[in-house]
Parts: sequence; structure tokens; C-alpha cells
Amino acid sequence: MASESRLNGLSRWVGVIVTAAIAVCAFTVQWGVVTTKLDHVEKRLDELIIEARALRAEYQSIERRVAYLEGIHDSAQPRAGSRQP
Repeated sequence: MASESRLNGLSRWVGVIVTAAIAVCAFTVQWGVVTTKLDHVEKRLDELIIEARALRAEYQSIERRVAYLEGIHDSAQPRAGSRQP
């Protein structure tokens, strides 16, 4: 009887230890999955930042062209209140 009780207590502790080991393994795997996904997100954000910089440069280039064309257009039209010779 005493040996059965002792084995029963030992098997409970073994069960607790095995469950804890499985939990630690699952936590480690989940941590790896999360880290991998975060790396992917970081890479995509870097790509988006590069695209945004390129778009900003293109937008500024278009603004310069428009400003140049408006300057030509404004200089071709007489100003209000000014007389042409």
C-alpha cells in the first residue's frame, strides 16, 4: 500500500514536470513565431518608408515643374492695375 501511494505521488510530480516542459517548449516555439512575424513586419515597414520617400521626391519634382510653369504663365499675363506699353 505504501509503495503504491509513493508511486502515485511520484507520478503526479512527473506529470507536473512533463506538463511544465511541454509548456516551456510551446512558449519557445510561439516566441519564435512571433519574432519571425515581427521581422517580416519590420521589413515591410522599411519597404513602405522607402516607397514613401520616393513618392515624396516625385511629388516635390512635380511641384517644382508646376511652379516653373505657373511662373511662365504669370509673367505672360499682364498684372491687374499695370499698363502695357
